[in-house]
Amino acid sequence: MENIKFLSKNMIKQPELPLKEATTDIIVERLILDMLQKFHTRGAIKDLDERIENAWLDFRGTTFLARSVTPTYLRGFPGQGKTTSYRVAAMRVADMLNMPFVMNPDEQFTPTGKELLFVVQELSGQVSAVDFGGIPNVQKFVAPNGESQEFMTKIPNKRLAALKYAGASVLLLDDFSNASPNIQNVALSILTENRFQGLDLGNTLVGATGNLGASDGTHVSSTSNAIVTRVANFIVVDTIDHWIERTQLEFADDVGDGGISSFLRRYPDLFHAPKASRDGVPYPCPRSWSLFVPKLREILFYFKQKKKKEPDFCFPFDELESEASGFLGLEVSNRLAIYFLSFMQTSDPLAKRLVDSGKWSDTDRALFNQEYANGYAASSQQFAYQFMTALADYAAKAFIEDLPDKNNWLKIAQALANGLYGERIDHALICYGAHYFAIRIILLAESSNIDTNEIGILDEKGRPDLNESFLIFIAQQIARLPIALEQTSKDDDGRIMRLMDETFCEIVSHFRGYQSQKYR
Repeated sequence: MENIKFLSKNMIKQPELPLKEATTDIIVERLILDMLQKFHTRGAIKDLDERIENAWLDFRGTTFLARSVTPTYLRGFPGQGKTTSYRVAAMRVADMLNMPFVMNPDEQFTPTGKELLFVVQELSGQVSAVDFGGIPNVQKFVAPNGESQEFMTKIPNKRLAALKYAGASVLLLDDFSNASPNIQNVALSILTENRFQGLDLGNTLVGATGNLGASDGTHVSSTSNAIVTRVANFIVVDTIDHWIERTQLEFADDVGDGGISSFLRRYPDLFHAPKASRDGVPYPCPRSWSLFVPKLREILFYFKQKKKKEPDFCFPFDELESEASGFLGLEVSNRLAIYFLSFMQTSDPLAKRLVDSGKWSDTDRALFNQEYANGYAASSQQFAYQFMTALADYAAKAFIEDLPDKNNWLKIAQALANGLYGERIDHALICYGAHYFAIRIILLAESSNIDTNEIGILDEKGRPDLNESFLIFIAQQIARLPIALEQTSKDDDGRIMRLMDETFCEIVSHFRGYQSQKYR
């Protein structure tokens, strides 16, 4: 039951090309399968083939069936994860095959035959085949009649020449659509034949990426039918769900994603808005958001540190707005700065006081109800997203910091329960808060070298699965609140579902035994 999907009003404006669209996670899985097929030697290297077949069984759940591999051409808006999809897939395959991952090595690199070598060949603006084949080189051979005959060959780029000798290798022809027609034709032979002017690429998987031209404001060469009929063509789209998942995995420390996930959940139209900007002007897209997050984390960390020492210290609104404008454009930067100003002034301290005390004070309860105001206004929804993000973050950190003694776990669980169910709020927001909490505490446990079996894990699809005893411990505190026990529906087996079942327990864990527990 993936309740969190109700929040995913996040698909970007689609290009005007009649091509199959695929999200980055689907593309990565597809590329993993192609790489395993391409690297399989059909018995020439038995040890490698055995590792590939075992990896296939673990990943696919079936035995390996050899097939030919058609090159994949990923197209889409800038910053949607085309190149990243290839890189992530290659890194995962390297891990599956227990190979070191080497990306774009320098000229001193020499392959050992044990690594997975990943080379990105940038094609944008190239007009000469020298970049592929290398500089001309005159050599001689002796004919059967004894005469010496000169001939012309090329000295290849060392990184390309090394591909054949790596344990496994991937060559990505990046920005294919921005190359001249001449280069595109040259690249086609590499894509389809794995060779060029005598340079044999062996079992290298070769792929390509490209932008869309008029659809995304880039200047590209036309792609011929000779190319598109020889490759598998996909439009790559990123989603807020996938982007947030990657970002949370990348920043699994105390600062986390800085609360940017709550902003994008609240304003999904700002995740990708290419048409809102003129050419050459920054605009929001998955790539620009990823580049901006480290700066956001730095500013928020600075503010919280200063606030501890100087209670009257003002939020650095101008700095945040200025930095955001350089990555995301002026319109987005203003809205984002206003959002985080209210976040840091109201929602964040309110959530922190709740987690510190374990229960609502009369003053804070009144403040919450004043700001939320039944959730009808846009400002009320914004406040609720901010509060749920801060509550989940502070509660997750408090649980981890209290290990191994757990002296304050009861108080923290009570605070989480009161924040989620102490007042009547939109069910979708409770789901969001529960999901964010589970993800944060699992990632914090991993980054803190804590035994995650005590907390929980992320499953193979990145969904949280809290430990059974930990789930029941929190559920016992939630069940003390009347709102949490309200009946909402019946499941397929006819069992009565309570609000806490649908909006917390099934969101944070795969365990279903909680339904038989005596909470009160």
